[in-house]
Amino acid sequence: MSEDQASWPRPMSKVTGPYRKEKIEGAALSLGEVAPATLSLFREGIMIPDMMSGLTLFLIARQPRASLRENADGDREESGKAPKKRGAPGVSGGIWVREQATYHRPLLFAESFTTEGASTGRHVHKGRRYATTESVTENALGQLASTNRTTGLLSYRVDPDLEDSAEGQLLDDMPEPAADWTRAGSNPHLEELAGARVGEILGDESLVISLEMMAVRDTENPENPIHSDPESARAAGLKKPIAGGSHVQAFALETVMARFGPGVLLHGAYVDSRWKMPTEAGDAITPRAEIVVVEQDRVEIALEVRHETGPIAMVGRILIPRPR
Repeated sequence: MSEDQASWPRPMSKVTGPYRKEKIEGAALSLGEVAPATLSLFREGIMIPDMMSGLTLFLIARQPRASLRENADGDREESGKAPKKRGAPGVSGGIWVREQATYHRPLLFAESFTTEGASTGRHVHKGRRYATTESVTENALGQLASTNRTTGLLSYRVDPDLEDSAEGQLLDDMPEPAADWTRAGSNPHLEELAGARVGEILGDESLVISLEMMAVRDTENPENPIHSDPESARAAGLKKPIAGGSHVQAFALETVMARFGPGVLLHGAYVDSRWKMPTEAGDAITPRAEIVVVEQDRVEIALEVRHETGPIAMVGRILIPRPR
């Protein structure tokens, strides 16, 4: 093993929550009127699942500047205007590619929590740089709330001089996160899950992600302004602001929550999402979910968010554990 390989994973400083109040409200309201289940969780003071998907970014964005430069190896400066604003390098300054998360238990808005983790590796593919970070979040009682593995594009611009390479742990060689069956019995929607049928389609209705919706989610103090500010988006090499990965994911998760219940994903469910292409402000998308496996101890669901013009923006899968 080389000296550089031995330096991975690279631990990050532990950070504490909760999220900013305006961030929580913005995330819930950014889905508009098509998200009754999401709004139900918000009104109960429970953190919505797509915000728990962002806990690794919460960790990255609150790292000391010197630590960020060391982990990102200078990539921060390649993300347009991000260095001038609050935020972080790597994923927070770029674009999500994949998010793997297990939501072990609900977190309340007002509840303090602790997130810690590490940068596990970087790689270059076809002139683009990627980074992977893992995190673990515990609630105020020290109980496991969320485990996350986030892979992101460090810079949207292609650098033709970069050769394919890899440092640290390769994603394909790492153990895949899994559903938490120890939490399955606490799910308040087991009766609804018992009615799941293979082949059932959820959602599948078109909607438009407007710049206004993206600005509501970003709040007046955005951590990554490429999602709401046209100037910052252009500086990063984008034609228009693009919806954050968790924003796109939220519409797909809503289809599942609307069918089975608002809290159905917050008791051990594992969600694996992959983003295939950006969703720009004003794009029409169709979030869709299909139940593909129903067994005594699980329900598995395939996710898809498709652009109205045909290309797929995001695919994913959900495994909801049922008591064994």
